[in-house]
Amino acid sequence: MATITLFHGSPHESVTPDYGLGNDKHDYGRGFYLTANVELAKEWAVCRPDESN
Repeated sequence: MATITLFHGSPHESVTPDYGLGNDKHDYGRGFYLTANVELAKEWAVCRPDESN
């Protein structure tokens, strides 16, 4: 079986998924989103529309 590396757009090095949490406003609703595209995960990590800087 092949290994698949997935990335989560988080500013944290290690994350533990909490299922059923999240924001209903995401494109696909609540969930723990992963991607095989590291560049996309980097975009997700800096996109925080609910936080003010």
